[in-house]
Amino acid sequence: MMRIPAALLVCTALPLLGSCAGTPPHAGQPTAQGQSMQQMLADVNVVRSYVYGGTSQGDAERAATDLVSWSQRMAELFPPGQASKEYVDMSPQRAGKAPAAMQQAAGQLLSVVRTGSRAAVGTQLAQTERDGCGTCHLSDAR
Repeated sequence: MMRIPAALLVCTALPLLGSCAGTPPHAGQPTAQGQSMQQMLADVNVVRSYVYGGTSQGDAERAATDLVSWSQRMAELFPPGQASKEYVDMSPQRAGKAPAAMQQAAGQLLSVVRTGSRAAVGTQLAQTERDGCGTCHLSDAR
């Protein structure tokens, strides 16, 4: 009969002792992947602001250039063989085609931003979000 109180004591004490370990130094800090997604979203938002007259063409071009740069790192940040294992909604096929799709879409967006046509940039931005970002972030049932 002494085993039950002893087991109860151990089961109660272990979680308390485990919580004394402290927080790991990296806890709560964004990963490189998270930082890249935050920056790419910020770049898209600058281009969107240009479409609506909220920022200059130069700002939009810098943002689109940065978007191209980040898209060239996608295969490094999200290796296709690994990304499909780490992200449960990511099939190996989607993970495999995402880097090239984003690079192509971002490159086309940069080209259109350089023309200065806000309407054309708006159209291309929508296509970039669908065909580039959407490769990973939109479901297959589009």
